[in-house]
Amino acid sequence: MTARDSRQHEGRGSQRARWMALAQTGDREAYRALLDDISPELTAYLRRRLANRQEVDDVYQEVLLAIHVSRHTHERGRPVEPWVFAIAGHVLARQLRRSVRRSTREVLVDALPAAPAGAPAPSHAEVRQALGRLPWRQRQALELLQVAGLSADAAATRAGTTAGALRVRAHRAHTTLRALLFA
Repeated sequence: MTARDSRQHEGRGSQRARWMALAQTGDREAYRALLDDISPELTAYLRRRLANRQEVDDVYQEVLLAIHVSRHTHERGRPVEPWVFAIAGHVLARQLRRSVRRSTREVLVDALPAAPAGAPAPSHAEVRQALGRLPWRQRQALELLQVAGLSADAAATRAGTTAGALRVRAHRAHTTLRALLFA
C-alpha cells in the first residue's frame, strides 16, 4: 500500500466513523452512506468465503440486519471496519454451522422416486378405527383443531381447557395415531 493509499484509507475510515456516530443519533442519510460505502468490501469478504451467489446475498442481508440491531454497541471514535467485519464473521460462522447441520440431515437425489417410500397410506376405514381408539379428550382436540379448523384459543374455550393443554392433547393424539397406523 502506498502512502497515498494509506492516507486515503485513513480518510475513508474516519468518514465511516463519523457516519456511524451520526447514524447512532438517528441520522438516516449518514447510515445509508455508511452502508453504501462499506457494501463492496463486505460483499467481497463474503464472496471469498461462500460458494454460491445466492448464499452470499442471503448472508449479506443477515449481516446488514445484525449491524442494524447491534449499531448501538459501536464505540464512538473507534474504527468501524473491524466492528463490521467481526459481525460479518459471526454471521458467517452461524451460516456455516447451519449448512453443516443441514447437509448431515439432507440426502440429495438426482431424481424424485416414482412412488413414495415406506408403507402405503392407511385407508379411511383404518384412520376412523384408529381415531375411535383415541381417548375422548385427545380425539376432541384433533377434531376441534384439524376438522373444525379452530384456533388453539377458540378450541380450548370450547373444550373447557387452556390452549397449552389442548395443544398437548393434540400432540399426544398425533403420536398415538402414528403408533396405531404405522406400527
